[in-house]
Amino acid sequence: MVVVVTVQFSCDQQSWSHVFEVATDATVAQLKELMVNPKGNREDVDSFELRRLGRRVPDFEKISQDCSLDFEYLGPREGEEKARQDRQDASRWESLQRPQQEPPARSSSARHTQSQGYASAAVPTRKAEEAFFQAKPAPRPPGATAKGPGTMPKCWEVVGGADKGGILVREGQSTSSKQMPDRLSTGAVVEELDLKGERLNYKRLTGTGPETGWVSL
Repeated sequence: MVVVVTVQFSCDQQSWSHVFEVATDATVAQLKELMVNPKGNREDVDSFELRRLGRRVPDFEKISQDCSLDFEYLGPREGEEKARQDRQDASRWESLQRPQQEPPARSSSARHTQSQGYASAAVPTRKAEEAFFQAKPAPRPPGATAKGPGTMPKCWEVVGGADKGGILVREGQSTSSKQMPDRLSTGAVVEELDLKGERLNYKRLTGTGPETGWVSL
């Protein structure tokens, strides 16, 4: 089983999104490794973080359902420090998941008191954990299929051009090549066929516009 993660990017007052597929219960660290493959290294993985509602999602968190996350570049130094902190937090998080053993009771009244004490202490901790680690659902694009890591298509969602009815599409990679008569609609999901710098050759999966062509990121 796989889950779909939509990562939102913003740069120079422009925004776009990229769709990734990962195995159910894959960690955020594994998703980040997929994002920088095939030429990325550990420094590249640590140099950015993924956020939910403006807060960092730790590298050890597991992804159990479709969700949307925001990309934030940190740089090598800050990224390495936060990654190290995640590794320390991961060991503490694992200890929280281990079953709590109630100490031996000396009497029935003592056992009742201790049991109540354990229950009241566990409730706020569990609520805080669930609030922080609950994934934000996102709809699965119709074009996203359950494929293995080696054959996984890269998909993009068009987020620009809303005021113009979509974005420009050209027949070739060059920005001076012939312009298509129709625009690729905002909200369309496309499959990446080729990527040359900031020029994307796509195949349309959803939305309206040319079935294939070249657009600018």
